[in-house]
Amino acid sequence: MLRDDSIMPTPPDRSATLLALEAFGRAMLELLECKRCFVLALSRDSGFATAAIRVGFDSVQPSADVITRLMHRPDWQGSGLFAVDASDTLVSELLGREADEAGHALAGRLPAGDGSDLVFLAGWRPHSLSAAEIVCVMRAAGVIWATTKGFTQHRNENPSVDSLLQELAFPAFCVDHRLRVLESNDAGRHMLQVKNPVRLDRGALAGPNSLVNDLLRQALRDTMASRSGRGWANTIIPLSTDHRTFAFAWIGAAPAERHLDRLLVVIPQLDPAAGAKRIATAFGLPWAEERIVMRILCGEPPWRIGQRLDLTEATVRTYIKRIMLKLGINRQVEFFLLYILTFSPFAERSRDPLLPDDMPVPRSCMKPERFRHEEA
Repeated sequence: MLRDDSIMPTPPDRSATLLALEAFGRAMLELLECKRCFVLALSRDSGFATAAIRVGFDSVQPSADVITRLMHRPDWQGSGLFAVDASDTLVSELLGREADEAGHALAGRLPAGDGSDLVFLAGWRPHSLSAAEIVCVMRAAGVIWATTKGFTQHRNENPSVDSLLQELAFPAFCVDHRLRVLESNDAGRHMLQVKNPVRLDRGALAGPNSLVNDLLRQALRDTMASRSGRGWANTIIPLSTDHRTFAFAWIGAAPAERHLDRLLVVIPQLDPAAGAKRIATAFGLPWAEERIVMRILCGEPPWRIGQRLDLTEATVRTYIKRIMLKLGINRQVEFFLLYILTFSPFAERSRDPLLPDDMPVPRSCMKPERFRHEEA
């Protein structure tokens, strides 16, 4: 990933904007199943990019002239999502394209706040999207941008580790590179008392079995190895794949300039009913589809959902396929990713009522194969 620092001088808040752009770009790559994504914040007043991120690119940088000409084309002026292909020479020059790569790409523009627009270009897809899919992807892009921007605004406040732990509503722990617990919030201390799904083993955070412990240690190593000056490389690992007690941990670098070896472990508590309601509200799902989403978040396979709702398994599978089309996803496990993207990890007292729910978009959160959940 390379940042295009040659477009405009760096404003004071550009660091937070770049973090949000990068998280958005990585999320869109996984959502659209593309390899490269170019994302920029475009000032409405000047018409120039104030910040840009390139995700999935090699070291070759496009010229600023290509970006300027593309952004000022009449067909790129309105908000929305539209398909482009390899016959568009400017798009091909900006994204780059190997001879054997597919030729479908997507461009989008949506309000980014603060007098700017978010513009993104992702390619290359093997297939084009239908009109219905484009509407769903555009709605998903708005949700992803709102959550990533909201979280980076919280992070820009640069809180201490202790204050951040107390601000989090879910069980949270500050650990060192050996998983030794240095600090925790009240919810975290209660979780350690009940020893589920994590516990203390000679002062170190431990899971229910050796497999989970190996995943925890590997996640810490990956985070420490990839941590840069930005300090927010993160990952998600499963703590339990039991459909009745599904649990996962979000692991990332702690925002403490004086303690660069500290990491955060946050364990969200799954609320299927509330999660299904948020997803249904965000994507306009009717009640019949919302209850299907809730049962999926409970970890139930289609045949069991059918038993509970007095439907045939075939009918449930049809419902699930219809819902996934509306949500712009193609694997049942990605319902959990949407769940993550639509809730706030912060305690009620710390929420700004003018901001949407905000949740970090971890880099490997967009790698659902690690969840090992049953597909539809």
